[in-house]
Amino acid sequence: MKELRDIEGKKIQEGLEKVLGSEQDVRPGFSYTWVRERVPKMSKKKIEYQIEGTTVQLYRLLEETEDLYYVSPSEYNIDIGTAELVLSVKDSLAEQYPRDIDLSRPEQVKKYITNHGKTLLERTAKKLDISLGKSREDEMEKIDFLSYILAKYTAGFGIIETLLKDPNVEDIYVDAPSDNNNIYVEIGGVNGIREKCRTNIFLSHKDMESILSRFRSESGKPFSEAFPVLETELEEYGTRVTAIGSPLSPDGMAFALRRRDTKPWTLPKLIKVGSLTPTAAGLLSFLIDGRSTILVAGSRGAGKTTLLGALMLEFPKSQRILTIEDTRELPSREMQELDYNIQSMLVDSSLEEGGMNADQALRVSLRLGESSLVLGEVRGQEARTLYEAMRAGTAGSAVMGTIHGNSPHAVYERVVHDMGISKESFSATDVIVIAGIVRPGGMQKRKRTVTHISEYDQEEFDDLMNYREGLEPTDYLKRNSEKIGGIARDWDLSYERAVANIELRAYIREKMVEASEEKGDTLLSPAWVARVNDKFWNLIEKHHGSGSYEDVKKDWTRWYEERVRYE
Repeated sequence: MKELRDIEGKKIQEGLEKVLGSEQDVRPGFSYTWVRERVPKMSKKKIEYQIEGTTVQLYRLLEETEDLYYVSPSEYNIDIGTAELVLSVKDSLAEQYPRDIDLSRPEQVKKYITNHGKTLLERTAKKLDISLGKSREDEMEKIDFLSYILAKYTAGFGIIETLLKDPNVEDIYVDAPSDNNNIYVEIGGVNGIREKCRTNIFLSHKDMESILSRFRSESGKPFSEAFPVLETELEEYGTRVTAIGSPLSPDGMAFALRRRDTKPWTLPKLIKVGSLTPTAAGLLSFLIDGRSTILVAGSRGAGKTTLLGALMLEFPKSQRILTIEDTRELPSREMQELDYNIQSMLVDSSLEEGGMNADQALRVSLRLGESSLVLGEVRGQEARTLYEAMRAGTAGSAVMGTIHGNSPHAVYERVVHDMGISKESFSATDVIVIAGIVRPGGMQKRKRTVTHISEYDQEEFDDLMNYREGLEPTDYLKRNSEKIGGIARDWDLSYERAVANIELRAYIREKMVEASEEKGDTLLSPAWVARVNDKFWNLIEKHHGSGSYEDVKKDWTRWYEERVRYE
């Protein structure tokens, strides 16, 4: 009989699983967003970590092409009584909201809710006869935790805040109708692999409205059927927001959040994740030092701005730099802290009254004295002004910028035919670097990598490096490059010694990556890149008479190994 009952029980359990499947969704009373508890059976956990008490797990879904980003928020695991306490206090806070709090200042609102919420939590718990702990210490710890929840689900973005605080999450997508669609995230994985993962989170329509209201309130911009697109910045999280609504989105509101890198990338760090090779980094460093005009091209999400920021760190500190961008993404502030000579100019892409557009800012920059120019993106009328300045020799020591295009020829077509720049003017472009997205072996997972470094000369593109199974130097780089030859002549070097200079720079960056395997990624930081480059240039000066790069290499290696020993 027992065996029969066990068999019947097993069948009932299997039947329940078939009915329920993975649809076991949960939410506490103070949140309207659902989290799916069950992990699909055919899955394998890849990694697990914590974000402010929330457990995050990444699963490989064995029978699907995408991975699962699975969150188990600590606040979703509290008991029903405690959840009702939080909901009660949340409602009380809404009724007692002070008029002197500026709703456009989220940090001010959070501070008020956290502090005032503690008092209300303790008072309401006593009123509802809810125990917060056996000792006063336990009570205070519980109250701190619950006030954190209050701030997160009133002045914050609720469970979306967990995603915003996860440094591995680069993009967040909420599609309409949000109630019926998993939130998706794009994460930056190991070895430069980017993965698009579905999450176990379903954002309710009510929470969606609340979040969009926050975007509207903090930005001061309209969002309605008359204005169905809203673009703004969440400065606290370094994130760009694009939201759409009806009638543009017939199924309701949707948004995409794209995070900027809070820590600037460097060429050695890009080598470590497989987006560059040491030789490519050495070549790019050489070209920047040689005051080249470089366009970094690629599709959306290919890492153009990331690469441009890393290239900026290859300027010597003595070189004055002017940047022009409509969203602060370049590492200007970080470079100033490292004593680089840099001036930022922020332009208005929306052309609101009183704002200055990129073309106007560029014309101003040309009157600010001899400088290298870095444009966040080349896309409009400023392109004509830029190329006129480059041809006239008034654009500064070097020019760099990003542009959309997935090949050197596509960049040429965009600049010459779409932007109306003459072929003769386009010849002021020295080098085009393509930041591409490849799918190794045809996998769905994508990898950011540089796919071309090409030189433009006499209406022809010649690859200095190109991507086959990896990024490799060409014979043209080793023997015939007009640009490398031109820099060599300016520096009074033979072509062979110019190539040796590139190889020495490649060696230095490779050593930095090797040392980071043991000592950590601090050795790949902007501060270390600045130190390493300063030492390199000092040694070039020191050994100029002997002309021996081997002596530079030996002295630099000795210095570097001694410095990293104490890290």
